[in-house]
Amino acid sequence: MDVLQRMGPRTAPATAVPPLELCALATTENAASLRRRFRCWVAEITDLDTADDLALAVYEALANVVDHAYADRGTPGLMTLWSAVSCPLLTGRDLVVTVVDEGAWRPSTSPGWRGRGLPLMRELMHSTAVLPGEQGTTVQLRRRVPVPSRDRAAALV
Repeated sequence: MDVLQRMGPRTAPATAVPPLELCALATTENAASLRRRFRCWVAEITDLDTADDLALAVYEALANVVDHAYADRGTPGLMTLWSAVSCPLLTGRDLVVTVVDEGAWRPSTSPGWRGRGLPLMRELMHSTAVLPGEQGTTVQLRRRVPVPSRDRAAALV
């Protein structure tokens, strides 16, 4: 008998939050729209100040796609935002956000007024990884986020 069958039906706990997956052309308007949709999603799982910080970090990753990933092509390509969060734990929830493009990675060439996106993401998140490749670039952001007081009782069950 299969182990999962012995465990009974697989249902998500009442505290589970469905992952968020959004895809759009890499334009400034779409990056702002994805940021707003992410901000609404993440506001359901953490406090408002943390949600603002997370939305800023995610927007920086999206803005990098808009500004850099498809610059050599002259036309915008796709950007995908995927985010998932664990069920409440006693110390918060584990959040993972991934931003993916199909363009080319371009490291910063000058320390001018640009080049602050990655340091800002690193400051706002517990872990930031940039994985450039031949098929595009993946940015993965991770952070333990506090559980709002309304959800703390569920975390103790």
